[in-house]
Amino acid sequence: MGKLYEGNVEVYANHETKKINLRPNPKGAFNKENVSELYKTMKKHSDKLGYTMNIYVPDASKAEVPLLLASYRFGGKPYLAMLEKKDATTTVAKKSNIEVLS
Repeated sequence: MGKLYEGNVEVYANHETKKINLRPNPKGAFNKENVSELYKTMKKHSDKLGYTMNIYVPDASKAEVPLLLASYRFGGKPYLAMLEKKDATTTVAKKSNIEVLS
């Protein structure tokens, strides 16, 4: 998974692939503060044109919260992800496979 995308983006329709995508644009109308509006706009255009939305959904049964993320793999390119709603106060406990030898 990536980190939160810090810039502005715009929505565009790719008529070759028939997908609604995002691209970075400093003058774009959407950013991490209004990502729910971004999702609604993408959904509206998707329904209007009959295209699919280019979003990442790891588990459709838990997808509740839209997030604007930056992909490490593709040079920080922004993408929309629908993730599970989690409480920000709880931390994830990870088990370690490291054994300390003295």
